[in-house]
Amino acid sequence: MKWSKKGQELDGIAKDLMQLFCHGKKRFYLFGAGFIGIELKAVFERTGYFSAFIDNDKEKQKIGVDGAKVFSLQEYLEEKGKGIIIIAADKRNIPSMIKQLSKANLIREEDFFIYSEFMERAFPVLLLYEKNKLYVELVQICLTERCSLKCRKCAHACYAVSSDARDLEFEMAKKSADAFFEKVDLVREFVLIGGEPFLYQRLAEVIGYIGEHYRENMIIFSITTNGTILPDQDVLNMCEKYRVLIRISNYSGSVKWLKDKYEQLEKTLDENQIPYVLSDAEHQWMDYGFETVDRGWNADELTEVFDMCRTPCREIRGSRYYYCVMARSVSENLEFGVGEEDYLDLEHLDRDSKKVLLEFQMGYSEKGYLDMCNHCNGAEAVNYPIPAAEQM
Repeated sequence: MKWSKKGQELDGIAKDLMQLFCHGKKRFYLFGAGFIGIELKAVFERTGYFSAFIDNDKEKQKIGVDGAKVFSLQEYLEEKGKGIIIIAADKRNIPSMIKQLSKANLIREEDFFIYSEFMERAFPVLLLYEKNKLYVELVQICLTERCSLKCRKCAHACYAVSSDARDLEFEMAKKSADAFFEKVDLVREFVLIGGEPFLYQRLAEVIGYIGEHYRENMIIFSITTNGTILPDQDVLNMCEKYRVLIRISNYSGSVKWLKDKYEQLEKTLDENQIPYVLSDAEHQWMDYGFETVDRGWNADELTEVFDMCRTPCREIRGSRYYYCVMARSVSENLEFGVGEEDYLDLEHLDRDSKKVLLEFQMGYSEKGYLDMCNHCNGAEAVNYPIPAAEQM
C-alpha cells in the first residue's frame, strides 16, 4: 500500500475500534486456554486488557490455567457484553469454535475475533491510539548470513555466502536493538537469526546486552537454529539467565544425519534448563524464485503482489527497519543490488513517529511495494513446492 496520508492512514480504523471497544468492552476473554492462549495472555496482561480464559475443558474450568480463571462459554454468556472474545487456538480447531460462538448469536469482528487477524490488524491500532503504546508481533536481527548447511533455494540465499564472510558487527547488533526499542514498547517475539546464529562469535554478548536492557519489552526472546552446532557454555548461561527460547528447525527428513545432532542439542538444552521447540520434520519448502523470477512489472502491478504477500518477517538492522528480511538478505547475498532503499529509517522519524512505524509495519510505504517483489513469487510461492533443505 502506498502512503497517501502518512501518519493518519489508520485514523479511520482506530475510530471504528474505539467505538467497538467502548461501553466496558475493553477486556479480552481468550477462547482457548492452551499454548496460544497462554502466550496471548502475557501480551494482554502486560497491556492491561486481559480478563480471563474461556475453554470447553471442564478440568481447566475447575483449576484455572496459568493463574487465571477459566469460564465455560455458558458462564461467559450469562454476563454477555462484558468483553471481546479472542479465539486463541490452532487453525484446525478454529472453524468449530467459530460455529460454537455463532450458534450462541455472537457476531464475528464485533463480539469475537480470530487471534491471528486481531493481532495483525486490530490490536496494535487499538493499543497505540488508546494508550500510545506501540506493539509489534515479530522482529528479527540477522547476526550472520553464514550457515553450516548449504540448502538449495534457501529463502535467505545463504548458500551463496562464504564461510569467511563478515558477520553483523557487535556494535551494530546493539544499535539495532536500541533503535527498535526506542520506538516499540512491546514485541511478542524478538528473534536472533542467521544464517546459523550459533556461528556468531559474540552471541553471548548480544544476548546479554539485549536481555539486560530489553527483556521486559518482549514476551518471547528466541534464537532460531538449524541444530547443527552446540552452543558454548557462555551462550547457554545467557540463554538461561534471560529466558531465551531455542527454536530448532527440523530438516532431518532431508538431511538424515541431523537427527543425532538434534538429540545432542536437546540433551544440552535440557541439562541447562533452557526451553526449546523442535519443529515437526519439514519435507517441503516453497520456491520464492529469487534466482529466476524477473517480472518487469510496473508500480501498480508490484503493489498488488506486495499487498497479497504481507510477509510477517520484519528485520531491524541498525536504525533501518526492513519490511521483508528475505528481500534484504537475498539481494545482498546474491549481489542483486536491488531495493537498497527499501526500509524505514527509525532515526529520522519525527512527528507521529509511532503511527508512521505502525503504518509501515502494516504494509504502507512511499512506493507501496519492494523492488525485490520483481524477483519473488510472493504469495504464489505456495504453488511451487520444492524439497526442504536439499543440500547443494
